[in-house]
Amino acid sequence: DCSNGFLLDGYPRTVNQGEALKTLLDEKGNSLDTALLIKVPREFILSRMTGRRVCLTCGASYHIKFNPPKVDGKCNLCGCDLVQRADDTEETVNERIDIYEAQTQPLIKYYDDKNLLSAVDGTLEINSVFESICGILEEIKK
Repeated sequence: DCSNGFLLDGYPRTVNQGEALKTLLDEKGNSLDTALLIKVPREFILSRMTGRRVCLTCGASYHIKFNPPKVDGKCNLCGCDLVQRADDTEETVNERIDIYEAQTQPLIKYYDDKNLLSAVDGTLEINSVFESICGILEEIKK
């Protein structure tokens, strides 16, 4: 079902995984057209992730800056308390970014050295990021 192409999200994350993917694709007579990087600075990631809040009762999600609830700390839908998930604390987010930088940064260089890297500015509005990604994918189809 991938005869018209495929998109992998979140894989590969390391150079070893990138090499394994290349081996698999070579065996299948395929190749990678591009590796898409959505570039976002640490400060931006921290702001986005640490500002998330969720209602444990109904599952609604909010952001203290970009999508705040009408009443601070309360869910718009059910009125229950909003919480910050444990994996959205500044300490946890920084740890996750550190792991990303240690494991995935070398993969970015790996694909850049092979002229396969396509980068998008992930700080733009979501529609602009989407349009940029679509533009890259459209160019590949040509």
